[in-house]
Amino acid sequence: MNRAFTDVVRLMDDLRRDVEAQQAAREVLLTQAEEQQRLLSVNREQAEKIRQILVGETKATVRAERRQQWMFFALGVLVPIPIGVLINLLVP
Repeated sequence: MNRAFTDVVRLMDDLRRDVEAQQAAREVLLTQAEEQQRLLSVNREQAEKIRQILVGETKATVRAERRQQWMFFALGVLVPIPIGVLINLLVP
C-alpha cells in the first residue's frame, strides 16, 4: 500500500512537471506569436509605403516618357520643314 501511494505521488509530480513545462512552452509560443504579429503589421506598413513609392515613380516615369515622345514627334514634324526650305533655296 505504501509503495502504491509512493508511485501515485511520483506520477502526480511527473504530471505536474509536464503541465508546468507545457504552460511554459505555451507562454513562449504566445510571446513569439505576438512578436510575429507585430512584425507582420510593420512589414505591411513598409510594403504599403514601398508600393506607394513605386507607383508614384512609375507614374512619373510614364509622364516623362510621354513628354519625351511628344517632343520627338514635334521635332520630327518641325525640323524637316526649315531644312527642306533651305535646300530649295540653296539648290538651283
